[in-house]
Amino acid sequence: MTYVLFIQSNYSKMLDEKKIREQGIKLIEEFSRMLEKIPETRETHYVVDLRNVTREDRRAVRKKGFDEKMKRIAPRWDEGYIVAEKAV
Repeated sequence: MTYVLFIQSNYSKMLDEKKIREQGIKLIEEFSRMLEKIPETRETHYVVDLRNVTREDRRAVRKKGFDEKMKRIAPRWDEGYIVAEKAV
């Protein structure tokens, strides 16, 4: 009696594995068919042609007094660098 239950258990397990494999293959085939409908385009790095939509692209201009303002509001300085707590 125990032997028969063991065989049924393995048989059930084999059916489950077979069913899972078949479902996986169907899923992959369906996904492949869906991908075929998507047109191929060349790779892009920017969604739009503009690289910076908030301001025009140009070299930054350092304003007078910037260094002094930074030194006043920065927590600490070490050899010309701002020292602050690491944000998480």
